[in-house]
Amino acid sequence: MPTENTSSFTGLVTRNKRQSYISLIGEGFTSLAESKNPSEYSRHYVHEATERTDVTGYAPSIAYALDVYSDDPCIQKIIEITDKEEVGAAAQVEVVNVNLFEPGTTTGTYVAYKRSYAVVPGNVGEGTDALNYTGTFKAVGDAVKGTFTLSSKTFTADT
Repeated sequence: MPTENTSSFTGLVTRNKRQSYISLIGEGFTSLAESKNPSEYSRHYVHEATERTDVTGYAPSIAYALDVYSDDPCIQKIIEITDKEEVGAAAQVEVVNVNLFEPGTTTGTYVAYKRSYAVVPGNVGEGTDALNYTGTFKAVGDAVKGTFTLSSKTFTADT
């Protein structure tokens, strides 16, 4: 029988409590900023003094910057897509964003969202210290809500 998580977070949630996985997106990544990029429909009706705006869709993206670590499988996947100039499905990855501040319904699970992203490469090799790559992950379809089991690093979609 499932048990509820007893851990809970109150107050300020720190950035490390939202983890992203292709395999863990972590070491090497110096920036991972998500933008929702909402589409808006605005209009101003003649009988009102104020314009109305509705959100009609989203175009989520995640800007990334990373230092190359030769033994990290996530970084190696991005390098392969970039260096081979992959297109279509070959330039896509699945990313699972896990909210460690939102426990799931069973112990050791957390609320998570899985989505496919196109890897849109940016720059390679800026600077003179570590070799780095930049770019953007751009959404390919809707996110699937589910739970992530931290111990096994597995995602299970909600039914």
